[in-house]
Amino acid sequence: MPDNQDEYLSRPATAEKLGKLVRGRPYNERTLINWELDGKGPPVTRVGRDVTYFWPSVERWLRAQEKTAGKAA
Repeated sequence: MPDNQDEYLSRPATAEKLGKLVRGRPYNERTLINWELDGKGPPVTRVGRDVTYFWPSVERWLRAQEKTAGKAA
């Protein structure tokens, strides 16, 4: 996989790269499909039936998932 951060990645490549970054092992491609269907995953670009992910957009989405820790009850 290329190291260029300004790139479009296939769904399998995104599942691998994002999963390794977040949890140390790849996500299953189906996870990204489910996230897309639920409207909660990273943004996708569709060209016909082809789906691609722009890596800088995936990184922005990941940063948007940050939450401030709540107070202990």
